[in-house]
Amino acid sequence: MSRTMLFLLLTFMLILPGLATARWIDDIVKMDVEATGPVNFSHYNHLEALGKKCTLCHNSVFNIVQSKNPEFSMDEMRKGKSCGACHNGNKAFAVDDDCSSCHPTRDITFNTEVGKTMFPHSAHTEMYSCGDCHTGLFTPDVQKSTRYSMAQMNNGESCGACHDGDTAFSVKADCTSCHPTRDITFKVDDGDAMFPHSVHTEMYSCGDCHSGVFTPDVQKSTRYSMEQMNEGESCGACHDGDTAFSVEEACDSCHDM
Repeated sequence: MSRTMLFLLLTFMLILPGLATARWIDDIVKMDVEATGPVNFSHYNHLEALGKKCTLCHNSVFNIVQSKNPEFSMDEMRKGKSCGACHNGNKAFAVDDDCSSCHPTRDITFNTEVGKTMFPHSAHTEMYSCGDCHTGLFTPDVQKSTRYSMAQMNNGESCGACHDGDTAFSVKADCTSCHPTRDITFKVDDGDAMFPHSVHTEMYSCGDCHSGVFTPDVQKSTRYSMEQMNEGESCGACHDGDTAFSVEEACDSCHDM
């Protein structure tokens, strides 16, 4: 037998046990956790790290029948239960470290009274650990999280706990970081009317118009006639010929003609 054939045979004999093991074991086990949402457990990652010794976990730590495994809290895991039997900071990273390995994060969009609000997880996890916000300020389950008004946030609730103008920019400042603006087209009797957010935010703050002149929710905004605007309603509050050109001037600035 040639050296090449012998090398190939030995290589195949070494990888065969791994292939046989992986053939009947599903890699990802999805565990539904009420508090945080699904947690994905990778069999292959653990088999590789533990030398394919299944008995290290089954059935001493986890029952091989998934439905027979009770749900453990993070506090119980910190005391050595479930994943905490190994993830204790000694055998493997502690359950308080590297949360995103088991609980993948994503940017979240909330539907609020002011329209869609975006929370960028990645921007925050670069500066803070998950435990700084969960579960003291926010429950990890988005569907069960409490919705707070801007007034409540101004008083330190929710995002306002950090966005207070000291720890981070206040909830009154830099509105577009959380509430992305866009140019809006209104369907009106006089033809489509376009409102360019970008033009206005270069000159004014969001609070100058919201929510005194306009409600932030476009779908709930009142429609005004040109006559009403001439009397100072809606766009006419500024477009009066003094603060800005009047609603009777430069029609093609707003109406596609």
